[in-house]
Amino acid sequence: MLVRNLTEKSDYYTSNVWHICGTYHALSDLNTLIDVGRDPVIMESLETIRCGLGKRPVEQVILTHSHFDHAGMLPKIREKYNPHIYAHPLSRNDETTPLADRQKIQIGEQECMVVYAPGHSEDSLCIVCEEEHLLFSGDVPLRIYSHDGEFSTQFLDAYELFVSVGIQTIYPGHGDQITCNVPHLMEESLKNIRKSRIV
Repeated sequence: MLVRNLTEKSDYYTSNVWHICGTYHALSDLNTLIDVGRDPVIMESLETIRCGLGKRPVEQVILTHSHFDHAGMLPKIREKYNPHIYAHPLSRNDETTPLADRQKIQIGEQECMVVYAPGHSEDSLCIVCEEEHLLFSGDVPLRIYSHDGEFSTQFLDAYELFVSVGIQTIYPGHGDQITCNVPHLMEESLKNIRKSRIV
């Protein structure tokens, strides 16, 4: 899959907007946005993207959660591209298709997995792409430095899955992608989660 950040140079306070298309631009690929942010500049960027002859640059949207900095541009994206829009069942955004925990969904040319990870918000979810060991994490906290916190059983289950998959690259909701020592970061964080209060 080909991944690019459409808000990398944004002057707005916005989430990252990850655009994914298939490596070889096949007709069967699903061109996807993970989050839509709140910066109108993404509309201009999308106009320049080519992901296959006759294919729209946005065929589906997956929201990692409902916060405005991640979902503010949704009405304009819906009006322009009429994509299928997916979110957690508790999403505050209208006209979204609910995703189930551990549901498989195609992104680009790959089958990926939806993982509920409540904590930052009640409707937080992540996307795991096992084939390439990638994680789109939204605003779910991934660097857990101590065991003084409180985490849900569902968050612990999600984190154990991330570690078992052997995530190598994280595409977060804010900031640069993370590629340095990711397995070690996640294993140490999981140890701290297990030592914390699980509710």
